[in-house]
Order: sequence, then structure tokens, then C-alpha cells
Amino acid sequence: MSNNIENAPRGNTQKNVNKNIFEYLLTRIVTQKSFKWLDIPCGAGEFLTFAHQIFPNAILNGVDIMPMSEKPTFITFKQANLSKDAPTFDDEKFDLITSVSGIMMFGNTQFFLENTCKYLKESGLIIVSNDNCFTIRDRLSYFFLGRLRRFNLLFGKDEGLTQFVPQQEIYRLLDKNEITVKEVVYTSFYAEDLLFLPFLLLVLPFQYFYLWKLKSHISKKLRFQMFGWKSLIFRHYFFIGEKTK
Repeated sequence: MSNNIENAPRGNTQKNVNKNIFEYLLTRIVTQKSFKWLDIPCGAGEFLTFAHQIFPNAILNGVDIMPMSEKPTFITFKQANLSKDAPTFDDEKFDLITSVSGIMMFGNTQFFLENTCKYLKESGLIIVSNDNCFTIRDRLSYFFLGRLRRFNLLFGKDEGLTQFVPQQEIYRLLDKNEITVKEVVYTSFYAEDLLFLPFLLLVLPFQYFYLWKLKSHISKKLRFQMFGWKSLIFRHYFFIGEKTK
């Protein structure tokens, strides 16, 4: 099984993101268990196709704004833009929802997550991943160039990546929609980013002191997961939440 996980497709995201998500799911879900899974946006279905290999009894569903040209028979697909509307499924509640590297692609992130969370069963699991724009490299880029690395300084009319959605906003939207955030996992480390280690060591004491003293209803454990040392160097993260009502 570990060899299979190593072969997880990268897809349209940072390296190791899909692999780490599958590794986490294997600690939570028995591979032979039958459960309903919704992936959104699902793209060409590469992520769900690999999911079918690891969880052969999962009932797989996908939603994307673009049509799926070659849909496998084991995927139920709906074409929709969840930032504007919500398609109807035969059974609208799912045990697991994944959204990998999708939330920065929508103009209305709040409505997108509201719609997405409505599909989740009580005690169901949701995983939302996103690029990390708070790394040391991003902070230096913003300081010197006025831009985060994932976003161009000047947008064209057909710019694809325009919505900056920070960690605290993802937490707020999940919390607002009755999702209890259980864990925040950082992934996608590149050795070249070790060049910025001196800056990380300079910033880290100030950030940790600020996190410790900051007044918030968010537990210290979770806030340090969101903005700990990994947030300064890892390029991607995913939130793991559970539907509480």
C-alpha cells in the first residue's frame, strides 16, 4: 500500500500534497469500507481515479466548472460553479469532502465553502487545501516587490489565480459553517527554501511570542499549527475539519 501512495498523482497542485492527503486518510478510513466521497473541484478526475485504487468501495463523486472529457464509470460527475450554484445529488450528504488547491480559483470563496459544507454529513470529514502565501519567501517578495509569489503584481483580464485566501479566512469560514477544525497539516517542502533559513530564524521568535500572547478563541495548539515554523517554509497546507451539527 505504501508503494501505491508514493505513486499518487501530483495533479494541479504542489508536490506531495495529494500523497500526504491520502496518507492521512489511510489513518482514518478502512480501505474496504463503503462511504460517499465528494471531490470539488475535481478537474479531470485524476485525484478520484487514484482514490478508487486505494479505496475501491468508496462511492466517488466530483464537481467542476469544466466538463470532464473522459469520465471513468466509477465517478458520478456534475458540472457546476459552486461559488454561484449548488448541483443536486441523489443523496446530498457525503462522508468525506476534499477540495484540493481550489479555493483560490473562485471569485466568491465564502459562498463556495458554504455550499460545499452543506453537502457534508454530521461527523463527516472535510479536507481543504491551499497554497501557503505566508512563507518567508512570500514575505520578502511582498516587502521588496509588493506581491506574493503566487500572484502577479498586475492582473490581466483572463487571469486565473486572483483570490488570496489566507489561513485565518479558511478557518473562519469552516467555523462559521459548523465545521470543527481538528488539524492543520503543512506539506510541500523544497530544499531550495533552506536558503531562507536565516530569515526564518530571525522572524520565528517574534511570531511565536505574538501567537502565544494573542487573545483568541482558537486554541494555542491549533494557532501554532496554523502559523508555526512550518508556515514560514512549507508551500502548501490542508485543513482537516469535522461537521459538528
